[in-house]
Amino acid sequence: MVTVLTPPGPVAYPIIASTMKRRDVKVIFEGNAKVKLNAIPLLNKVNYVLVSRMLVITPGLGKKIAVWKRGGANHILLDIVLKLYNHKAELVFTDDPAEVYKLYKEGKADSAVVTTAVTKDGLYFEDLLSAKGIYLPGICGAEGLNEDFETAYLEGIDLFKEDPEGTSEYVADNLPIYRPSTFIESIFKNSEYNLRKLDKPYVFRKA
Repeated sequence: MVTVLTPPGPVAYPIIASTMKRRDVKVIFEGNAKVKLNAIPLLNKVNYVLVSRMLVITPGLGKKIAVWKRGGANHILLDIVLKLYNHKAELVFTDDPAEVYKLYKEGKADSAVVTTAVTKDGLYFEDLLSAKGIYLPGICGAEGLNEDFETAYLEGIDLFKEDPEGTSEYVADNLPIYRPSTFIESIFKNSEYNLRKLDKPYVFRKA
């Protein structure tokens, strides 16, 4: 039995999907566990890279950028990009991730940090940092080595590939928050899900 602690975001979707067939996987959304999933900037160290090319600034670096959650991973990554590119911008925060793109579309911001479930048209954070010589292996990962977790996460990815619609509906039904199954299916389709075990743990530098 492996217990996995995760936020109810995109990184969780394959491990939740694995519980369709696996009974040796327990997914928890609060508490503590040996295996922790999260956005890479929020992990102490990264043993596995799980989701890449999931986050873009659309349509590009604007002067007024909508972003989800002050102090969250999206804000941390955006802040680093703005500093690296010496780009001055006003940030418009919202606590509702569904509102970010809406703020942009309504003209309350001229760009937005969104997931690929919304659009793939924009600048990817991995590319923006790489262009400045900073390595970001992905957007989401896991801390804590465990072979059962490895096989379960990969099985979850396979279930999404075999039956995107049915698996997305199962995951939506097993989240502690509301997310439409169409959103879950879209983000899986438009992002890079894999399990890459790192030879050496990656530590994200916030400075």
